[in-house]
Amino acid sequence: MDDVARAARVSKQTVSAVINNKSGISEKTRIRVREIIARLDYQPNLLAGSLRAQRSFTVGVVIPSITNPFYPELVRGIEDEAQRQGYSVFLCNADENSEKEIQYLDLLRRHRIAGLVAATIRVNKAWTEALKSLAAQGVPVVFVPSTHKLGDQVICIMADDEEGFIKATDHLLDLGHERIGMISPPPDSRKQSPRLSGFLKAHARRGKKVTPELIVPGGWHVADGQQSAARLLQLSRPPTAIVAPNDMAAIGAIIKIKELGRRVPEDVAVVGYDNIAIAEWYDPALTTVDQPHYRMGQRAMQAMLDRLKDPNEPAEMIKFDTTLIVRRSSGGPVGAKGYRL
Repeated sequence: MDDVARAARVSKQTVSAVINNKSGISEKTRIRVREIIARLDYQPNLLAGSLRAQRSFTVGVVIPSITNPFYPELVRGIEDEAQRQGYSVFLCNADENSEKEIQYLDLLRRHRIAGLVAATIRVNKAWTEALKSLAAQGVPVVFVPSTHKLGDQVICIMADDEEGFIKATDHLLDLGHERIGMISPPPDSRKQSPRLSGFLKAHARRGKKVTPELIVPGGWHVADGQQSAARLLQLSRPPTAIVAPNDMAAIGAIIKIKELGRRVPEDVAVVGYDNIAIAEWYDPALTTVDQPHYRMGQRAMQAMLDRLKDPNEPAEMIKFDTTLIVRRSSGGPVGAKGYRL
């Protein structure tokens, strides 16, 4: 920095201001300093800068699986906002392994991260205690997407899953389906899944009952959707429509329906949840409920930085609305009034 300052005939403080994009520097001076930085190949020591400022400029991000198409768009939102604010991202892929998640949280803590954005598919005691412990140490923690409030120090960001599943189920009911099967998310010992609650509530609002056989245990993967769809289609009175906990399970259901010689949507309509990129290009294009992944990632980073500026600000629960996206995978049952005959 001394060398750059001498060559540019400015102070070290001016060089620092240019590096950190601070205001108050003329454009002429800014250009000259940047040219000399490039000529001398000066690389600022971010670690030393963090030590002087008593804060890190790295944000930890822990996700369950980089292969799940939901998470890359979420991470893009986090990273783009982090970059705009002068932060870098330390991304950890836990491979849906609870033990690995905890190991990563410990690693990030030892790296003195500025804050943490974390996601998991299994909310358990060890995970929640680890997040609360980090937050108690003054590290801003954001849990996304969340269905649980984790105390007063962890910021939770979620989509309105219950309302999203009401929209998905209402869509199928409006098309004339009387027997709708649901592939449920993995069980959660804490409470009933909001997605399952939305499915049941949509029926209840119309005075319709859902027989237990139409709700089958499932999961988030293609294989889960295949297995659950096979179980539903083996019923003596199989459903004419299936709603899945996410798009990957919905795609699995479509694969199994086709394997069994049936058509989508002519024989069985299918609705997913998430609106991942492939949903639009799959055959048939998937009707789904859109979660704004990118905006949720952006908001997670913004909330983390807000908490960094004001540690005494109470943690909030931030909820995003969902949108039904109707495509070719959903249609009314053959013979339904006002639809195909």
